Amino acid sequence: MTGAEAKRGAPALWNLLNAVFHADWRDDFDSARKALEADLSRYGNPDRQLVHEEAAEWLANDVTDSQVEHFLELSGADLWIESELHMSGRAFARLVFDLTEDAA
Repeated sequence: MTGAEAKRGAPALWNLLNAVFHADWRDDFDSARKALEADLSRYGNPDRQLVHEEAAEWLANDVTDSQVEHFLELSGADLWIESELHMSGRAFARLVFDLTEDAA
């Protein structure tokens, strides 16, 4: 999969991850989860719903840990799920799903 294909497949997640996990996000937040929560709190309901739907699709399609990690690599988001969130890629997809559930 190429970066363009990944972006077309989940554009809202692509944009979210790049907006949150830019090169200096660690200077602004104590943790990756706090950075994600802070950025999502600024999203309006339609945008939160798009993120939620894409995370739901990942989960429904049984996205693997390596697929989520590959997506992050392709996106250029500066985040190491295992070491900074202490969770698997699939658990990260579930976290994003849960954090945006109120938009569904």
